[in-house]
Amino acid sequence: MKESMVIAGLQNGAYAGDVETNLQKIVTECKRVIALDKPDLLVCAELMTAPYFAAVTTPDETFFNFAEPMNGPTVSAMVELAKETDTHLIGTVFEKAEEGESTNYYNTAFVCSPTRGLIGSYRKVHVPKVDDATMKTDEKFYFEQYGGGGDAFPTITLDNGWKIGILICFDRSFPEAWRSLRMQDVDAVVVPTATYGYRKDLYVAELRVRAMENNLFVMGVNKAGTEALQGEEVLRHHFGQSCILSPFGDVVTVTDDEEWQHVSAEISKATLAQSRNRVDWLANRKPEVYERYQTEVVN
Repeated sequence: MKESMVIAGLQNGAYAGDVETNLQKIVTECKRVIALDKPDLLVCAELMTAPYFAAVTTPDETFFNFAEPMNGPTVSAMVELAKETDTHLIGTVFEKAEEGESTNYYNTAFVCSPTRGLIGSYRKVHVPKVDDATMKTDEKFYFEQYGGGGDAFPTITLDNGWKIGILICFDRSFPEAWRSLRMQDVDAVVVPTATYGYRKDLYVAELRVRAMENNLFVMGVNKAGTEALQGEEVLRHHFGQSCILSPFGDVVTVTDDEEWQHVSAEISKATLAQSRNRVDWLANRKPEVYERYQTEVVN
C-alpha cells in the first residue's frame, strides 16, 4: 500500500471537429501532464472525445454514431497510453454495449492500469433532463432509454493499493451516491464532468461539501471552452473549474475556464486518517432512522 500518490485532472477543451482529432489531442495533453507532474492517476473529463451532444434537446439519432464499444479506439488508445507512461488513466466514452439481444448505450468512465490493462468501468447512474434558460439537456434520450443507465457504484483498486470511486457529472448532486462509495471504504472519488450553465457558482462548493462529509479526497475534472451544435437553443460555455479537494473540504487547487489546463496534487493516507479522527461522519450515521424514508417521498 502506497502512503501517498499524485493525482491529476486534464481539463479537456471544446470538441475539435472529429473524434480522431480529439483523441489525438487528449493523448498529447496527457503525455504533457505526465511529463510535468508524474501523476500516479490522471483523469479526463466526461465524454472526452465527443461534443456534449445531449444539449441538443430535439432527439437526434445521428449522435449515436459517437458511441463505441469498450474494445473500440478510445479505450484501446488509453490502455496503450497507460502502459507506455506507467500511469493509471481514467478516460470517458459514449459506450455502445451488445447485451443479450439488445444494443444499449451508456455514459461511461473506464480505468486503465499500466500493468493490468482495462481494470474497471462505471456507467453514469443519474441521467438528467433539464430545461432551463442557461442549461438545456436531454441525456435520458441518449444514455437511459437503451439500457436504463448505470445500476451500480463499483470501486477500483489501483496497482498501488488506493481504492477509487467514480461519479459522472449529475451524479455529484446525489448524496446517496457518495455515501454508497464511502460505505465501500474508498479513499478518493473522481468526478468527470461536462457541465455548464447556472450551477457554475456552486460547482466547487458542492464538491467541497461532499469531500468533507464523506472524509474523502475529491477531484472534479470538467470540460472547458465554448461549443455550438446545430439545433442548440443556448450558447454553451463549459466553465472549467477543475479542482482537487481535501477530506477536510479545503480547496487544494482549482483552475479557471481555460481549455487544456490541468490540476494536480499529492494526496496521502495520513490526511485521510486525520480527517476521520476529527469527525468520522460515517461512524455517526443512523441508518435505522433513514431507511423508512429511502424508497418514496412522504407527504
